[in-house]
Amino acid sequence: MRVLGPLAAAWSCGAAALLALLGNGPSSDARLLLDPAAVAGLPWYTGLISNLGVILWAVATVSAMSAARIARLGNRHGAAAYLTQGGGLSVLLLFDDLFQLHSAVLPELIGTPKSFVLLVYLTALAGWMLTNVEQVRRTRWMLLAASALALAVSIVIDQFAPGQTWSLIAEDSAKFLGIIAWALYFHLTGTDIAGSVVGSLRDDES
Repeated sequence: MRVLGPLAAAWSCGAAALLALLGNGPSSDARLLLDPAAVAGLPWYTGLISNLGVILWAVATVSAMSAARIARLGNRHGAAAYLTQGGGLSVLLLFDDLFQLHSAVLPELIGTPKSFVLLVYLTALAGWMLTNVEQVRRTRWMLLAASALALAVSIVIDQFAPGQTWSLIAEDSAKFLGIIAWALYFHLTGTDIAGSVVGSLRDDES
């Protein structure tokens, strides 16, 4: 039951989601089930950089949440809280990137300006870092700073130089580099914390 119980729960949620979303006709079902490039008849590499970015957001999320769990086991509650919050931000940014929340969904559904949603994200990011200054200092903070800088450059280009011939490449390139640094930061931070906790446990046993 320790194995099959979680599987049954996960499959039940998956089946419920499929039942709720599918069954509205072959065309609608195909749009939900198939790869967007296949539905649109576009080359397989369509959206490749965007998809890689989503994968990297997921890597950052898993790394942060796993490291938070290890930190709790090692009674490092400050680090656990810091990493949990960072994982939450990663999830938010993942869903924003995957579903285009700030640029399409929220403006269309509730009329929220794109710039306002970006401001909310930036405020959350700044608040997370400023309220965890001591935790940030204990990590490889230069990676986090590089990520914040690259993402900020992307946002500035998007807001102040839209429609330029160079802006698309510059904006999305800066964003992708920022995501790489973000994922690398949480991966290495998780590795560092896991090694520290294991080392402490070994010292206690000896």
